[in-house]
Amino acid sequence: MKFDVEISKQFKDTLMIEYGIINGDNTIVFIKAGQNGSLYGYRNKYIKMAKKLNKKYGCTVICSSNPFDGTNPLDNAKELIEEYANKFEDYKIYYLGFSNGALIGACFGTSYAKIKRMALVNVPLEYNCDQIVDGALTFNGERITFIYGSKDVSADRTDLIKDIESDRIKLEIAKGQDHYFSKSEKEFQALPEKYLFYDK
Repeated sequence: MKFDVEISKQFKDTLMIEYGIINGDNTIVFIKAGQNGSLYGYRNKYIKMAKKLNKKYGCTVICSSNPFDGTNPLDNAKELIEEYANKFEDYKIYYLGFSNGALIGACFGTSYAKIKRMALVNVPLEYNCDQIVDGALTFNGERITFIYGSKDVSADRTDLIKDIESDRIKLEIAKGQDHYFSKSEKEFQALPEKYLFYDK
């Protein structure tokens, strides 16, 4: 199982971020892995997700590795997406982030106008709480959904998300799931359809 295109793009002076692209239309699903995660994911979970979404919805899917060093890697992704989307008259981005990839989305992705929907899975709430809340409140897209496994370490800290829930900010709890959704890969694979393509 392979991506249509794989690109390594230098970030700052020392890091390389890897991207895998499944070619599709002008709805671009951007998947950001967890801390030090690969573009394929554990047991190929991201490329499986990408292929499934592309087949069902015709969307473009871009998966990104995550050698996160504390700065904003989405500027790097923005350049890559803009280069790829040059062929479209217009485009929109749906963002799916897992763990640290979700934290990056909450802290940085909320400021990108092209990102219309976000599904943020198990954002760590042990730190950066103010930045996470501020990002959600300033997000001008259609909807941002925070998803937590009920057994994730941050599930007990989700009151701060509940406090800001609205028509555009949602909190969902996946009963019985841990941080990695190890109880059911099928439930993990269904997340983008449920929380990004909810009107299809």
